[in-house]
Amino acid sequence: MELLLEITPLLIIGVSLVLAFVGAEVMKRAGIPQILGFMIAGLILGMTGFFNDEIRNSLFPLVELALGLIGYNIGLEIRKEVFKGQVRKMSLILIMESILTFVLVSVLAYIILEFFGIAAGWGINPWFIAIVFGALASATDPASTVMVIWERHCKGNLTDTLMFVLALDDVIAILLANITIAVAISAFSTAGTIALSETLFHTLVEVVGSSALGAIVGASLVYFINREDDRRALLEFELGMIILLVGVTAVLGLSSILSCMVFGFIVGNYVEQSKDPVSHTLKTVMSPVVMIFFVIVGASIDLAQIAGIAAIILAVVYVAGRSFAKYFGSYVGSTLAKMPKLTTRYIGFCLMSQAGVAVGLSLVIEEAFLGIGTPEAQAAGVLILNIVALTTMILQVFGPISASEGLRKAGEYPEFLEPGYTEMFEFYRRCIDCPMGNTSDHDFLGEPTEERIEDMPEDYRT
Repeated sequence: MELLLEITPLLIIGVSLVLAFVGAEVMKRAGIPQILGFMIAGLILGMTGFFNDEIRNSLFPLVELALGLIGYNIGLEIRKEVFKGQVRKMSLILIMESILTFVLVSVLAYIILEFFGIAAGWGINPWFIAIVFGALASATDPASTVMVIWERHCKGNLTDTLMFVLALDDVIAILLANITIAVAISAFSTAGTIALSETLFHTLVEVVGSSALGAIVGASLVYFINREDDRRALLEFELGMIILLVGVTAVLGLSSILSCMVFGFIVGNYVEQSKDPVSHTLKTVMSPVVMIFFVIVGASIDLAQIAGIAAIILAVVYVAGRSFAKYFGSYVGSTLAKMPKLTTRYIGFCLMSQAGVAVGLSLVIEEAFLGIGTPEAQAAGVLILNIVALTTMILQVFGPISASEGLRKAGEYPEFLEPGYTEMFEFYRRCIDCPMGNTSDHDFLGEPTEERIEDMPEDYRT
């Protein structure tokens, strides 16, 4: 007991980083994303009693900063080039898979909550909690999937479409989460003290205000960066601007994830190319903050709550419903958009991962529900955080594996090809992806002989 009283935030940060590093190395050797190692490290610390409410509250500024960094990293990955070309077709895929996931997971979560009476005694309709699960399920982790694409040097229509969907998928998730949180808070407010129209208006103000603030700060940073020659000063200045932006959003009650995402988009697209590496260096410098964030999430998991049969079934249904909706929604969207056959067939496999945004939003939801001040709202917030954390652990295991397999079956793994095969593969890929079959730019490859056709992946011969 005396040892517990001597635990300080600085000690926790040190222990968290060391244990998270060890966990990440173990996961890396197993071919599993490092985030799972961070969360397991937090789970261990929580079980051993290192984390308590006082310590967690003292580390909340780091949580706020980590949420901003998650948004910043997503913004950096959104390239303005993705809005060119087949935007209308890709947007159809994005909307179909996001909305179907939101609807299906919401319905399934409602059925489980109602059947097991999980929300009984909370004084609200289970629908208000179910739609929060649906909003969080619509988020897709871009980091692990993009890592697969980069590691394998994937190229093709599926890869291009996937980058567009991953870039904007979390934007929709953040918007849905903001709306559903507002609705749920309105439902928990006693005697209707907070009108639904008022909370929805507040959500609209939050979304517009967060986006505008991120755009203004981002444009200001770009202006100064493009006129500064000292790269080290650029790193310090950009870091300071991110922390300042997170602090201002906290004071104004805005969304740090959304604001920093807009900020990251502007910085990533409008900083001069010669100075662009500064942003990527910053991601490396700030990675310990993100590590601690996932450790805190892992330590916040209540094993007693998720050990119950109802919680386990809810988690299983969440994973199954989300996986089906992601696949079927993207399949329907691709079919309606008349995308190439291989893209239509395999894009759903690449949308299974869940991590940063879903976990970050679930932590925001828990804090918002705690702020309501009622035991019922607190119980709902803890349940949401626990289910999302547990399902994230599951999806982080098979999500990247599923994405890797989907890209491989689509034939977008150049290193799996035989020597001298890559050019031939690209020739056939472009023949299939181009509706007119125009291959005049690739005449140097010669005519497709029977031997070449025999060497093609089976899907490309059909």
